[in-house]
Amino acid sequence: TELATVTSPYKQDYQVWREIFRLYTDAQVWNRAHGDTRLSSTAREGQERFNKFARHIESLGLAQRFQNPMSARVLMSFYKLNLELTHMKLLQEMNEEATRKIIKKHDKRTHLVAKTQFPRLITIDTTSLTRALLFTIYTDLVGIVPQIDDYLCPMCLNIAWRPLRLECSHVFCSRCVVKASKRRMFNCPVCRSKNAVYRASISNIDQSLLNFLRLYFPKEIKERQRDIQRDISEEEAQMMVVHDRSGPCII
Repeated sequence: TELATVTSPYKQDYQVWREIFRLYTDAQVWNRAHGDTRLSSTAREGQERFNKFARHIESLGLAQRFQNPMSARVLMSFYKLNLELTHMKLLQEMNEEATRKIIKKHDKRTHLVAKTQFPRLITIDTTSLTRALLFTIYTDLVGIVPQIDDYLCPMCLNIAWRPLRLECSHVFCSRCVVKASKRRMFNCPVCRSKNAVYRASISNIDQSLLNFLRLYFPKEIKERQRDIQRDISEEEAQMMVVHDRSGPCII
């Protein structure tokens, strides 16, 4: 598809698309929890949040940073898809409200309790359509571009530099695992799997994940590597100071 083409990490517009989809997720246009396909926002709320998101994109000038003309067309298609979702959500709300009024009027005239006996009548089948469209937006569109928040080390909350996968399958920075081992924290910090850190070695480095992170997050990987090198240098300097202080007094 065109989206897959313009959001490829080998293309010049990749970083711009990553920022756009990050902002879209943060905007919580439909107030969607991770892994949830339900819409908790009303049509009006969703429209207001999306308009705010679009204005934010415009204020940052992200669309003007596109180098591939195809990206501008794809962004417009993404906007239109959200408008379609708004219209479908509005139709769903109108249908549900009309159904409630009909059932209420029916109960009043017949003295029956259809409202309580047939609650499913209130939910119109348009719900499944809006869910399907929402799933498409978040899975097939937004989800096509990896976000850094999904690849953070649970210990330092930075991108997992040289990701090391413990025997319990939890992933951490190699640097964080080394620090934990020095502090005699031998169990997994997440699930407390016994001696998972203690038994970790260089063979636990997840090479496929390492290659993935280098491809999709090259800037963050380089920054993290610089931070770690600076951290190591500071530790070595502190050790030299301690060693000098432990020597004999020459005065």
